[in-house]
Amino acid sequence: MPPKTNPALLIEGFLVQTKEYALLCIDPDGTISAWLGAAEEIFGYREDEVVGTPASRLFTPEDRAKGFDVHELEVARRNSRSEDDRWHVRKDGTRIWVTGSVEAIRDSRNQVIGFLKVARDRTDLRAYVDSLENQAQASRAALGRTRAFLRTLGHEMRNPMAPLQSAALILQKTSTDPRGQKATEILLNQIGTLRRLADDLMDASRLDSGQVRLELKTVDLRDMLKQACAGYQAAAREKGVDLQALLPSGALQVQIDPDRFQQVVANLLSNAIKYTPAGGSAWIKATEEGGYVVVRVEDNGLGIRPDLLPKLFDLFTRGDSARDVEPEGLGVGLAVVREITELHGGTVQARSPGPGKGSEFTVRLPVPG
Repeated sequence: MPPKTNPALLIEGFLVQTKEYALLCIDPDGTISAWLGAAEEIFGYREDEVVGTPASRLFTPEDRAKGFDVHELEVARRNSRSEDDRWHVRKDGTRIWVTGSVEAIRDSRNQVIGFLKVARDRTDLRAYVDSLENQAQASRAALGRTRAFLRTLGHEMRNPMAPLQSAALILQKTSTDPRGQKATEILLNQIGTLRRLADDLMDASRLDSGQVRLELKTVDLRDMLKQACAGYQAAAREKGVDLQALLPSGALQVQIDPDRFQQVVANLLSNAIKYTPAGGSAWIKATEEGGYVVVRVEDNGLGIRPDLLPKLFDLFTRGDSARDVEPEGLGVGLAVVREITELHGGTVQARSPGPGKGSEFTVRLPVPG
């Protein structure tokens, strides 16, 4: 059998060899009594320079002014252990981010006879966290600028819509040339597309910044779904897509803002028709499952790549097939769907077996209590 290791030798070896952990023995009055491990390497003081001096000398002036040096020991005294991550000061005046803990050591009568402080220099970790925080702050600032840009762009796009539509309607009524009639029809369709884009941009900006307030009403969701399906039948027929509503006979009571939730349904139905080739099918289904009203919009159309599914509801996300079908789209609609659904306390998910295999969008809304 191999010889047993002496625990005392292991501890002694650790204290000599460690380059990461400082061990400070501190008297009950806060005076350093031993300077062990990597203490000299981390803090820069030799043992003879600090033993017999207050441990508070390692704290920053501002933390000493706030009493955090005393508080650290008091917490350990009362609760046996104190954990703290904060800036400390080296002998040369530089600051290091120290993580560690202080343990109160007690005798057989439960009296505190001193403290053991274990400290580690994690300035590298703090720098990394600061970098992440700076990146997050920069991202928030960029997001604020994006919101402002979207609002401005939406307004600027909408401003010329009314006169353009009026002019196009006048041309439609006054022109007898079939070519002019066809050109006017194309013009009106494109104006409608631009108007929807402008509305989506403004909605995405308002929703993302929390500026939308819902006017909730208790409704039977079947009525809205029936009306929406009927409203998209013409578009489905023109595309050659069979659109069906499969709804239960019993009521599906939900609390929604009808105008806002109509955007969710319209967006999902519009996409199902848009991304399903001629001869395909799309369905809108609804039921109640475990305290939630569930709406599913399914199709057997172009499908979605697996790598795109996790970010499908992010602003400006579009797949290759979406760009092929609608090059002028911005990838805003599904972001609006998610924001509106979540405002209602619900969730939305997308599923697809893959490209060419259709897709399913599922919206869940809580049943009113």
